[in-house]
Amino acid sequence: MSTKETVIAIAGVSCSRKGKKILEDVTLDVESGTVMGLLGPNGAGKTTLIRLVAGLARPDAGTIHVCGEDAAKRSVRFRRLIGLVPQENTLESELTVGESLLAYARLYGINDAKEMVHQTAERYHLSDFLDKRPEEISGGMKRRAVIARAAMTDPAVLLLDEPSAGLDPDLRHEVWALIRKLRDAGKTLLLTTHYMEEAERLCGRIAFLRAGRLRALDTADGIRAAAGDAKDLEQAFLRLSREEEEA
Repeated sequence: MSTKETVIAIAGVSCSRKGKKILEDVTLDVESGTVMGLLGPNGAGKTTLIRLVAGLARPDAGTIHVCGEDAAKRSVRFRRLIGLVPQENTLESELTVGESLLAYARLYGINDAKEMVHQTAERYHLSDFLDKRPEEISGGMKRRAVIARAAMTDPAVLLLDEPSAGLDPDLRHEVWALIRKLRDAGKTLLLTTHYMEEAERLCGRIAFLRAGRLRALDTADGIRAAAGDAKDLEQAFLRLSREEEEA
């Protein structure tokens, strides 16, 4: 039996947009210091769930708590608990990387914001890029900068929506190394991904969403076993989806 604390508690969450059901009765817990992966086809509700956990939207039903704080209320303490890495590059085009980090640090009221930016740049190997604008750096470096910015305020929880999407294999492995470093530092991470290898390598537990419902929740080994000892996660999810369609 696990003795780890539940950091993210999602209970009976349903959500609709423009009359379309996006999520339906989703319940799952994420324990401290772990990486939970959200997998599923396009339209499964993964990004919507990330937005709900971040407090950027409210569910129609159910509750979400992060370290005991109600996500729907977005208290000052709650906002300090969360670091969000969205799918898109959110570095401001008119600012250099360093200016973007500095603005974020000041927004969160960090004492000696310039020193924090310096430390963050060293930690994430961004020192040579602080004077460059987003269009002057690679996609992988932009991703590194967005992750560094989200982690700079030392949040308990990091939410990563498709953190390595569109990156070549070398850069993807660099992002994976960053995620492992954050996990090893005790952070709790909830991430969405389409890459089965990414889920296998990074995620202690995996939640499989399909058509807005939670279809499987287990370790990678457990999900493969439940799908008839599938050789990998891709085969497991294809089998689970087929069984669901035939039911």
